[in-house]
Amino acid sequence: MFIIRDGQVLTPDRGVLEGITRKTALELCALKNIKAEITPLRYEDLMTADEAFCTSTAGGIVPVAKIDQHIMSNGRPGPLSTMLREFYWKQHCAGWHVTPVSYSLSAEYIRAKSCSKLPMSP
Repeated sequence: MFIIRDGQVLTPDRGVLEGITRKTALELCALKNIKAEITPLRYEDLMTADEAFCTSTAGGIVPVAKIDQHIMSNGRPGPLSTMLREFYWKQHCAGWHVTPVSYSLSAEYIRAKSCSKLPMSP
């Protein structure tokens, strides 16, 4: 779980999986010179966020438009979340932090097919 407030990316210091995709999101922020911090977060922080996103192995960076009754970015993915999602998939397709699994099809063929169907901004 990540929130964005005043252009800064914040993620909880506890109570979340400290997974690889979370770490990757923090690395992407560093590459884009976006201030990111692991810090204590409260429910009130979620309710005052400008934007939010989650990370997952299968989904990468997934923007969130609403938490409870708090609607962010007019109910659509926010600009910073969207940029990070697109950057994540661009880096992924370029082979960054990717370990291909070799099946009967070549890894290059699989990557080319999956990257041709990238999620696009609404």
